[in-house]
Amino acid sequence: MASSSASWKDQDPYSAPGPLGARYDDHPLHLDIQLVVPGIRPKSFYRAANTQVNIKSDPFSMKCVVEIVKVDKKKTPPEKSIIDRRFYQIQRFPAEIEDITWKLKKDCCHLTIKKKVAQSWENQMSQFGMT
Repeated sequence: MASSSASWKDQDPYSAPGPLGARYDDHPLHLDIQLVVPGIRPKSFYRAANTQVNIKSDPFSMKCVVEIVKVDKKKTPPEKSIIDRRFYQIQRFPAEIEDITWKLKKDCCHLTIKKKVAQSWENQMSQFGMT
């Protein structure tokens, strides 16, 4: 696949491949999901993060696009090109959710899904193949 930014812009982000792996950690008040995407670099004191995370959700589902970008600061204005794009979705949560937040770690995008009602989703998650 060509890595020029024009070809990435023309593609439907939801057709991108999934992360290399996903790990779930169920808690009564929230669900943690770690998406493994090699190349993610979190923000540090010296460098900006190289990753954009776009999440679309409603109370029962979620779509997440993770894009690793390179910024060419020699151009005016600086030009971003997408190096890698990964798509992840949950078509239906076991129960209603309130909020989704994310944090970048090295080679990982950590999603926290806040549940509307405190409960375990362990049984439903294994039933629907989420674990």
